[in-house]
Amino acid sequence: MGFRGPEALNDKQGNEMMRWLLVEAGQSAAQFDPELRRKYQRLKFRRGGKVAKVALARQLAVRLYWTLRHASPATPPLRMPGSPAEPMVDVSPSTV
Repeated sequence: MGFRGPEALNDKQGNEMMRWLLVEAGQSAAQFDPELRRKYQRLKFRRGGKVAKVALARQLAVRLYWTLRHASPATPPLRMPGSPAEPMVDVSPSTV
């Protein structure tokens, strides 16, 4: 892997809440996803628990990005039997 410069350092920039949420999600995902669990255990042994948690959170963020990037366009809502033919609420948000 090698040295990638100062931009590769974890200097805790960015949204604090997002970082916390991703770390929490990473810990939970490591329990259920064998691939993530293996990566976490390997990093924990080599670099320590805290670094492994943040690395796992980053891995989740990358997965989330690519999942959203390749997501198909949203499908229009289905009309259920008995629902009105015209929407009861305006589709566009209010401009108040």
